[in-house]
Amino acid sequence: MYNDTIKVANKIISYDDLFEIFSFMNEKLLYYKKIFHQEEMKNKMLEYRYQTWTFQDSDSSLMFNVSFYDDTSIKFDNYNNFLTAFNNRLDEIKYIRVHFRLSYSVSLSDGKKEYYNQHISMDIFETKMNIDVSLSSIDKKIDDVYQLIKKKILTAPEKYDVVVRKKSIISFVVELAIGLIPALIITTLLLFISNIRQLFVTSYVLYPICCFMLAFLIGKVIGSMKIDDLYQNIIPEKKYVGYDSTNYRSIYKDDIDKYVQTSEILIGKNVDNLKCRDKIMKYYNKYKKYIPIELGVLVFISILVLFLG
Repeated sequence: MYNDTIKVANKIISYDDLFEIFSFMNEKLLYYKKIFHQEEMKNKMLEYRYQTWTFQDSDSSLMFNVSFYDDTSIKFDNYNNFLTAFNNRLDEIKYIRVHFRLSYSVSLSDGKKEYYNQHISMDIFETKMNIDVSLSSIDKKIDDVYQLIKKKILTAPEKYDVVVRKKSIISFVVELAIGLIPALIITTLLLFISNIRQLFVTSYVLYPICCFMLAFLIGKVIGSMKIDDLYQNIIPEKKYVGYDSTNYRSIYKDDIDKYVQTSEILIGKNVDNLKCRDKIMKYYNKYKKYIPIELGVLVFISILVLFLG
């Protein structure tokens, strides 16, 4: 036997990943239960010493223990019943304990038997997933399940991805693009007021500066409403790093070290996290296309203002 423990860090584990792992475990259990029943039918007609087994079951099982946010928990020994809860109450689940066990014996050539008890256990939380494994180095009946789990973990997307790393840039681009359009309209309408028009003409940089300031203000209000909610559940927690004696305030920054030590399992409050990431990138890719056009309009109007003098 050999044992292994896997701790999942800085990964996003999706519903599809979990479903594929659980389904494969169930398929394995059903496969070997079927072999057992087939061999049982053959061997029950034979004396004990003539019986041969490739899989004589000793209560192999796949068990799920699920805790919900309403402080209830359910233990499932029926995969279909678990799957119903997993599919219908995914956003209510805060913890899943999975225990997959093959306990069996195999006939040897000398009439003796070799006994095996192999298991894979998974503790699945919203921020972490621990896998405990005890497998036989001789009889590799569930090694492929273990390899699937490792593959899912290794190929899972990073939690600390470009959406999180570049949050300030993404937010700035979206907010600026959203704010520039109404800012251009408002500052251009101000040109029809003679006193303000003369002020803009006197100082040729005043118009673009006012436009930018207004764009930042509008973008911060409207743009942040659009994007801050999407970031709410995927950004790192803040940690205290010191005190600013000049401005008399505490200083906090993102706790990246803690952030990358945990993972994002898409159950419970994390169900929509991947959708939020996708939506953030769609906003970013959409609005960054507007900025060159908006800046071009701003430059054109700024030049036009000079000639108004």
